[in-house]
Amino acid sequence: MAPIKIPTLIGHRGWPARYPENTLQGFAAAVGAEARWLECDVQLSADRVPFVAHDESLKRTAGINRNITEMTAAELATVTIGERQRFGGCYADTKLPTLTTVIAWLETQPQVTLFVEIKRQSLRHFGRDNVVRPVLAACQTALKQCTIISFDHACLTLARTRGASTVGWATEDTSSETRQIAETLNPDYLFTSDKAFADMHKALNGPWQWIVYETQDPQRALQLAAQGAAFVETNDIGAMLKAPEFAPP
Repeated sequence: MAPIKIPTLIGHRGWPARYPENTLQGFAAAVGAEARWLECDVQLSADRVPFVAHDESLKRTAGINRNITEMTAAELATVTIGERQRFGGCYADTKLPTLTTVIAWLETQPQVTLFVEIKRQSLRHFGRDNVVRPVLAACQTALKQCTIISFDHACLTLARTRGASTVGWATEDTSSETRQIAETLNPDYLFTSDKAFADMHKALNGPWQWIVYETQDPQRALQLAAQGAAFVETNDIGAMLKAPEFAPP
């Protein structure tokens, strides 16, 4: 019988099942639960300061009907993102972190690798160079611990020219154009959804490692690993790492 393949688990936006997503509290708690791989998202403020946030809008996380890309860094410094609808007032004082703040914390965690996703909304709003430049500048002191990722392959090519040592491309289809881009870009990692993974893995053959987002089911994570996933992202990193399926031998 072939040995069971165990994927490496990634804390998707930290530990959002228990903490507000993309926050220092969530990242620190994930590491406290023995996570060694994390993922975050980046949007730029109106004055091009990278903030760690998935959505361009602050409505879901902060209850504010404004866009990050239209607010200055000084304005965003006052924003709290406690996700009141999910957590009530438990995290009412949780601030929207800058990428610089998260990277400073990452430097204190040398065992941790962080996937930094550049979001397409900011790329469309400011242009690739105006986004990639400040993101890499913010990551510079811990660049060896960071992998720059995006759905936008052109920004990854630019990131490489500016010093990114590893990149990950998030793919969405199996078209001939996608296959050509993958071959040309030759990313270190390819990201895709749980639903699309089987078709993606079959269509896109290369030296990259596959990362699948996301599941909270340990058995599903093992199935994905058996199909070729090296990494699996999860919103409940602490619980997944404690599951019997991931217990050390």
